[in-house]
Amino acid sequence: MGKLYRVDALIIRARDFGEADKILTLYTKEYGKIQAIAKGVRKPTSRLRGGVQMFAHSRLLLYRGRSLDIVSQSESVESYGSLQEDLVRLVYASYLVELLDIAVPEREPNENLFLTTLLSLRLLLGDDPELVCRMFEIRLLYLLGYRPYLSGCMICRQVLGTGTFFLDSKAGGIVCAKCSGGRVENRISSGTIFVMQKLLSMDPRQIFRLKVSPEQRIELEKALENYLEYHLDRVVKAKKVLKGLIKI
Repeated sequence: MGKLYRVDALIIRARDFGEADKILTLYTKEYGKIQAIAKGVRKPTSRLRGGVQMFAHSRLLLYRGRSLDIVSQSESVESYGSLQEDLVRLVYASYLVELLDIAVPEREPNENLFLTTLLSLRLLLGDDPELVCRMFEIRLLYLLGYRPYLSGCMICRQVLGTGTFFLDSKAGGIVCAKCSGGRVENRISSGTIFVMQKLLSMDPRQIFRLKVSPEQRIELEKALENYLEYHLDRVVKAKKVLKGLIKI
């Protein structure tokens, strides 16, 4: 394999290094998550600047280095610059890419997850960024093999009806009140389970047509947060900022 190679990449993390460089975490269609350095990119005259900003979707030419690959060329495909102009959407976007960074190991490509992430960033510019993040969370779980079972009780196989269920992170799905063992945490209504099913199955571009009550939003956010923390064994720092910002 040659020293130079091209990637279709999303910039999911960037930190200053040295006097003018940046170390980037890229989520690429071809190779999954990789690290690279953009040398001199903090200089005003750098030709790389536009293609290596946070949340940018870019086509990059990389050179294989000894420890870090080096960004040789960058061409911006979509910058999602409007996300930087709205504090709420900026924090939602930061949460989304931090969750992705935590969830995926290096160099394990997943083209569907790459495309889902790009589409989710685009949809954050719409009217309901909160619901977009819920959709991304459950689709991330699905694409990484952690999809919760939502068709009925995991234990007794009671079909989904109008009763109350509980999302059991360890079991990997919902359990009915009878099989719950008296638990009170992660309570989730049938209506909220239906919303989760729709977020998995519907065309993402139609998400803003989905009617979700305030009560369902609270249940959905809490259930998915606990499920993600159990399976990823990490807490997303941006989520704390987000909660403080929108007071959920």
